[in-house]
Amino acid sequence: MRMGTELVLQSLAGKAGHSIGRNTVVLLGSMAICALVSLLPGGPAQAGEKCLKQPVFLICPQTAKHSAWSLYLDVDLSDHSKVVSLGIEKLAGQNSSGASYAAVLAAQNDPKLERQQLATLDARDFGSGELLVKEDDALHVALTPKADGSLDLMLSLRVAASDRFVIGGKEKAKRAVALKYDGSSGAWHAQAETLCDSTGAKITTATCGRITGILFPVTGTGIYMIAGVFDDGEGALLMER
Repeated sequence: MRMGTELVLQSLAGKAGHSIGRNTVVLLGSMAICALVSLLPGGPAQAGEKCLKQPVFLICPQTAKHSAWSLYLDVDLSDHSKVVSLGIEKLAGQNSSGASYAAVLAAQNDPKLERQQLATLDARDFGSGELLVKEDDALHVALTPKADGSLDLMLSLRVAASDRFVIGGKEKAKRAVALKYDGSSGAWHAQAETLCDSTGAKITTATCGRITGILFPVTGTGIYMIAGVFDDGEGALLMER
């Protein structure tokens, strides 16, 4: 089910075996804050003379010494609806341990933040290729174009030696997310089309709702819980093992 952020984070903290201060409980105050982030002076860093970088999904560890990953689209500078490539970068030192998810989300959109490019995938390879974080086979990401111009997201995150958390792909019936273009803002965003919680129950209020990313604690033996975070600041427990 969909839950307030405090309940989701308390659940994550309990499983990870550490406490969370009140500041960490607040993921995002409101949809207005989310909109403000995308309009910060300077906006996301430009990818090149003819491209603009637009962050679309945050993969955020809740544990110190781990850094968040940012999925982004490079879009045509003169036509933001035209996607040039998909990329992933490491946001050095950014996690929600001792800070809030909202702070990491804001950092994702800060062009001055130190970043490490991990991989890119050209738009011509959407539907056939995939973006990889090869170290420890940590992450696979693919986009598949749809007839309406949106892009189906497939994300496979390694959570244990022989287990993965998957959005789209073989788990599309339980977790379907698409990247969609909003003409009024000129920006792409991730939209949850179908989501089920960790018990398998469908999160009906998440249908067609914007999802900003996922949040999870990391232990010495893997990732045991993952929460999805929506643009209104609420979250839902998507995986527990």
